[in-house]
Amino acid sequence: MENEYTIGLLIYVSHITPRLSYIVHTLFPTAIITESTELFLAHTGVRVNYSKEKICDDELLLIPHGLLSEQDIHEQQIDCFEWEEMKVFFGTAGDVPFDIFSASFYLLSRYEEYLPHELDQYGRYAHTNSVAYKEGFLHLPLVNLWIESFCLLVQKRYPHSPLTIDHSPFQFVPTYDIDIAYNYLYKPIWKNILGFYRDLLQGRFAQVLERG
Repeated sequence: MENEYTIGLLIYVSHITPRLSYIVHTLFPTAIITESTELFLAHTGVRVNYSKEKICDDELLLIPHGLLSEQDIHEQQIDCFEWEEMKVFFGTAGDVPFDIFSASFYLLSRYEEYLPHELDQYGRYAHTNSVAYKEGFLHLPLVNLWIESFCLLVQKRYPHSPLTIDHSPFQFVPTYDIDIAYNYLYKPIWKNILGFYRDLLQGRFAQVLERG
């Protein structure tokens, strides 16, 4: 997460879990989480009710998907749909049609990489396994975009409450995996010739093509 968002909000939950605390304070470092309905009702700023039961009329209601109350790791059903012209998942009812906290946790924690998966040629998690690749948002800072839209929704609901967004620029910085630079360059011709026939005899055709 490149961006930092500062928003004076109180979030009510029926039970505070480590996963919930992690994702809330990652997205909103100054937010306060409470299990007290009395504190929630007495709060005069932004109130987000993250539970299945409505508490009052002047609140933003987010219905939990359930991921943040779990302790184990298992396959999750990912069904993407559109919200604010963006892909979202973990659809629920409420003022936002998906569980933005659970979906953000899923992406930021790299949850899917802890599940059984295929490896790439270097023994790493293959990006083609990811929901971001399959749904076409691998190139987007999607969680940042979700939170910006959420903050705008909060601003409309609570126009007199403080709301600031630090628009830090998103940058894509590609890296290149070069195991051995100049693998064949500057080596004696006889070494390259012997290596060519060795690779050919051993059936290492990719290396044969590289030498060609």
